[in-house]
Amino acid sequence: MVKRGSKYLCFTLMNIARMVCMNDITFKERKLSEGKPYRVTLGHVVKKLVRVIYSLLKTNTKYQANKVA
Repeated sequence: MVKRGSKYLCFTLMNIARMVCMNDITFKERKLSEGKPYRVTLGHVVKKLVRVIYSLLKTNTKYQANKVA
């Protein structure tokens, strides 16, 4: 992740990404299978979560796990 922006927001998003990865393996399995390190994979999960959250808020819909992957 880049070193710009709020370090508190980054810390919070990384913790959320860790919890998501522990509960839903589909978010990180592709990047880990490509041979990426764990922290790099978490960075990709954070970016994906931000996109998913933005999309949910923009369209005012509920989360559906089958549409994310």
